[in-house]
Amino acid sequence: MVTRHMKEFGTTPEQLAHVSVKNYTNALYNSYAQKSQRISVQDVRNSPMVAWPLTRLDICVMSDGAAVTVLASEEGLKKLEAAGAKIARPLVKVTGIGRGTDAMRMADRPHFDYDTFMRDYATEQEKNSDDTRAYYKKLWDHGTRYPGVHSFRAGRTAGNMAYKMAGVSDPLHELDFVELHDAYTSSEMQTYEDMGLCRYGEGGPFAASGKAFMPGIDYGLNLPEKPECAVNPSGGLIACGHPVGATGLMQAVFAIWQLQGTIKKHFRDDHLQVKDAKRGAIHSHAGTGTYVSVSVLERAG
Repeated sequence: MVTRHMKEFGTTPEQLAHVSVKNYTNALYNSYAQKSQRISVQDVRNSPMVAWPLTRLDICVMSDGAAVTVLASEEGLKKLEAAGAKIARPLVKVTGIGRGTDAMRMADRPHFDYDTFMRDYATEQEKNSDDTRAYYKKLWDHGTRYPGVHSFRAGRTAGNMAYKMAGVSDPLHELDFVELHDAYTSSEMQTYEDMGLCRYGEGGPFAASGKAFMPGIDYGLNLPEKPECAVNPSGGLIACGHPVGATGLMQAVFAIWQLQGTIKKHFRDDHLQVKDAKRGAIHSHAGTGTYVSVSVLERAG
């Protein structure tokens, strides 16, 4: 999929490497991360090749691990506290839930024309932007089809569903952070697009722009833009590890700590605390994009 994305949109291996530099550097301040080191874009490219263009440092490490959260209704919360349970405050509310599915085999996936994409898959922000509609029309006029072999339709479906439920119309500016499934640097880049943080075809430049980075951390990069929405401030799967089955909950735990403002308590360092975080999203991806879930979480009160 990544090679197709490169062919269709001009994405480069160096842009992908920015994801790895970001996530490994973030992990320096996460005591739960399994791999943390200072690396450069060149280090990523010089790492042993696994499957072009992805090197060892572009890919997460499979791991063992466990994570637990307590999900309860307001009535259930009252019962827990009446029974003596000590529930951490502030509470975190799930305000949006979405899920999307797709065929296992990419050759079996449908490919939609421009009108169908804009009607059924474009975000509200994309639908309301003349510039973005013209941008997509130009892509389709040059042969682009959606999702093609370059994008995860299930991810866009899940994101749109969760955003609609939570009342999010501009994810880049209305979410304070996102913890997403970065099994590969390429999948993080593709998910920027699926979750509406940037337009389809612009995930590569977005990865290298600085918009998904944390403020106040020295990444050793000359980033052209300021951080806007921190993506994988924990270090993601690439640096924390990928304990299959527990990974999605691991992301939820990190997101809850962000919203409760307790990153320093748990990580023993406050570099990764998103300032005044009120709303975030978590994204979990299964298989070849056959099942993707997205949830929007918000600090209560």
